Amino acid sequence: MNIIKFDFNEMVTLQGNQVMTTSLKVAEYFGKRHKDVLKKIRNTINDCDNPEYTQRNFAPFDFIDKNGEAQPAFNLTRNGFMLLVMGFTGKTALQIKIKYMQAFDWMAEQLHSMQNSYLKQHNDLMLEYMKEKDVASMSGRLLRRWGKEKKPELTNRMQKLQEQSQIQLLI
Repeated sequence: MNIIKFDFNEMVTLQGNQVMTTSLKVAEYFGKRHKDVLKKIRNTINDCDNPEYTQRNFAPFDFIDKNGEAQPAFNLTRNGFMLLVMGFTGKTALQIKIKYMQAFDWMAEQLHSMQNSYLKQHNDLMLEYMKEKDVASMSGRLLRRWGKEKKPELTNRMQKLQEQSQIQLLI
């Protein structure tokens, strides 16, 4: 089987703070005619009942072709790109879908690992918090007991003992 070399770094560009690709690059990478890609994009836009979503993910623009004429094209977000190419068939489309799913699985694994790490740290911290709270609570109870019960009782007993231990002189 001929593995298609696909480099997402060549296909996507940063436009402002958004990662984008174009219908021109999609046509090039998938070996399709640009007008067929435009037709598929327009059909996708027409089939979607959420115009805000399609406007956000498929932005029309004009480019100047080799004859110096303005031609239509689209900028596509990652979501627009995947929505479009998930309907493509053939070896190239299959390889891209597989790479996308592998990247998705890798990201899910990273997030799961991070979550488990944070969860363990959180649980360890909560355990320490509860232990320290129990110590503080017990210390507070013991301090209250000392101030209200034990200290007055012991002070009173010491005072009585001192009084009893004094020798009384008879004069």
